[in-house]
Amino acid sequence: MYRTVLAAVLALAASVVALEFPDTPGAISSGPRVASQPDRDQVRPETHGTPTTAYAMLEQMSPTERSNACISIEFESSDAELLALGREVERLWNGGRCDEALAQLANLEACVGPVAVGNLWRTPVPTLQPDLWETDVRIGNRDTLMELAFDQQLSSGNLFVVLRHGTKSAWYLNMSTDGGANWSETYVWGGYGVVPSVDAAVLANNVYVVYSDSADNATQVRLRRFDCASGSIDSFSNSEEWVTACTLAAGDSVRELSLVSNQHGYNNRLYITTLVSDGSVLFSWDDTSAVSWLKVPTGITAGADFGLDATENQGFDSTFLFFSYYDTNDTLRIYGKTGGSLTRRYSLYVGGFSAYKTSISAYKDTVICAFNDGTSSPYQVLYRINYSGSPSWGFGTLSEPDTTAESPGVTARGGGGLAVVFRHYTPTRELRFRQRVNYGPGPWTDPISIADADPYWNRPGIEYLGSGVFGVAYLRRTSPVVRGAFFDRSDWPTGLAEQRRIIVSENILSVTPNPLSGRGRLNYTLDRPADLRVQVCDRAGRVVRTLYAGGRPAGRQSFGFDATGLVPGVYFIRADADGMARTVPVTVVR
Repeated sequence: MYRTVLAAVLALAASVVALEFPDTPGAISSGPRVASQPDRDQVRPETHGTPTTAYAMLEQMSPTERSNACISIEFESSDAELLALGREVERLWNGGRCDEALAQLANLEACVGPVAVGNLWRTPVPTLQPDLWETDVRIGNRDTLMELAFDQQLSSGNLFVVLRHGTKSAWYLNMSTDGGANWSETYVWGGYGVVPSVDAAVLANNVYVVYSDSADNATQVRLRRFDCASGSIDSFSNSEEWVTACTLAAGDSVRELSLVSNQHGYNNRLYITTLVSDGSVLFSWDDTSAVSWLKVPTGITAGADFGLDATENQGFDSTFLFFSYYDTNDTLRIYGKTGGSLTRRYSLYVGGFSAYKTSISAYKDTVICAFNDGTSSPYQVLYRINYSGSPSWGFGTLSEPDTTAESPGVTARGGGGLAVVFRHYTPTRELRFRQRVNYGPGPWTDPISIADADPYWNRPGIEYLGSGVFGVAYLRRTSPVVRGAFFDRSDWPTGLAEQRRIIVSENILSVTPNPLSGRGRLNYTLDRPADLRVQVCDRAGRVVRTLYAGGRPAGRQSFGFDATGLVPGVYFIRADADGMARTVPVTVVR
């Protein structure tokens, strides 16, 4: 494992400070284009491979998958008979008559062309974790992914990641109910045409997913929602499983989407920002019903190119949402949305290169945007920040000046300060993490590597999970699978972190009570006699106490654990039996 712990206490002790300088928005600064760098990854996958029909997707399912799949057919039509035929396909399949359903589906696609299929797993499909020590937790069993969206429900702590496939027309919903230790896939959407973009956001009791089905109607921005407790489909008030949130002009299509909620505030609004194929930007919003969307012109009618991101402004004064993107003049644009207007807040020339995404976040009118800079050599990850809506902006560099860096993800939401991750170009690519524990000007922590393998170049997801902890979702470039999705937390320390999921699921090691004040018991199970060593480690993985070392018989056993003298905080009990180790966290309190 390549990382060290990201605990907030280390943030205060960082020795390297990223200098921040004043800047002023206004005229676009210009600069020379920097030649392409030979060390930078240039090969990127197709955005779509050979199309697969709904018939083929369902036909290829195994018997086990067929019995677990509860499907819905998605297509747009005003023909009542064709709509009824689609419902008949659903009834037959979900009733176990899959071959009959496939025959009727063939008839339907012969009439209307390719349709999309939504598949709710009756029993969510758990992630099959690799049998490897010291690896990050995998999200789902899919590979060859292109994009992810990450959010959490504040009230329950449940986590959600939506994954878009890189060559198929498909996206997948995954959730975790235990803080990211275990993940399950609850839903799969598959279509025929290119899925250009997906995004997700939690509002109240639902997680919403925005997408576009280019094969059925490329002008439509569509939305589905799912129950945050189970990940199952939650139909809208019109009894439909999907709604059209925005319709573009004839001939236009979706290029990129960003979905934002105000979950951290009033918890009653959804906002969709759409970057359109003609270079315009559209804004739409609705309440928790999400069936009567209002489309609001932005005044941006041309020039928007790629890199879209948007954010709520938690605890805002007047500007409730910000969004950012790159335009066709290689310029970073930042806009703020108030109740009745849209204001361009910042413009900066960033050079002509194949940047992927901007990343923007805000908290109480402090807004930060991290982005790729192509005017420097090597390419760098920079940020622009505005404090409390002032007319002046600050700027700084997040990456190291002698090493290429790209693809930042930043968060300010939740009250946990500022945090960012980005791709760092060591020979084995690293996912670097930096943090600022407050929202005012001040030092950033030293950049540290947090991933166990090299990340892919897409934008990672980062969210504040509370109690000083950040969660990170990212795609790996190769090992152990090509572009699989993985998860990490800032309170999972070196060499111990991902072992927590094994203990939780197998219930073979525990501390009671937990949290612990003073004396408690360590309970464990050995399936055979073994040489046992039990140690207490801090969050950096350092051994602070050895509780036992010697032979033990098989069976369920326990012994006393005296935490008196330990500084309050999170520790990890590591039990090593004949080379097989298990770990459990324990919180020590006064």
